[in-house]
Amino acid sequence: MLFSRIFAIYRPNTSNHIIFTICVLVGYIPMGISIWEVFLKYLATPIELVTAGIHALIIYNALSYSYFHIFNMSETARRIRILNEIDKAKQLKASDVAFIYNADDMLKVRLERLMAMHQIKKIGDRYLLDQNLLYIVAKIVAGCRNLLGFPLPKTFNPKG
Repeated sequence: MLFSRIFAIYRPNTSNHIIFTICVLVGYIPMGISIWEVFLKYLATPIELVTAGIHALIIYNALSYSYFHIFNMSETARRIRILNEIDKAKQLKASDVAFIYNADDMLKVRLERLMAMHQIKKIGDRYLLDQNLLYIVAKIVAGCRNLLGFPLPKTFNPKG
């Protein structure tokens, strides 16, 4: 968490999600060294070493995954932002909340974030896919929703 925030200060134009991913990947090094020094080097058999190493990887990845969702909520969740704004002001009218959390601003921020992550690009007044990673993830999520019987959101069809 600390390194992701420090990195964000020195690279302010880099997506926070990319910073988070880099920090998790780089974190394998100190975590591996720490786990080796504290625990793994004292194990007697190779099978103990392998199973304990797998267990340590699962724990580190689970903690990273959990932090990612807390971090992601703090970065993107409308509910969290609305609660923070109400807390700061002590009370807000519905019109004040609507003004603070403007739909045009939401769209602009999301599009800028996708461009910063190189998932889309803007050519003229049109947005196009730039890379396929999030697109593939979105297709997988849509497939899972469909498989589980959840309704899919309406999609835009420019041809009518």
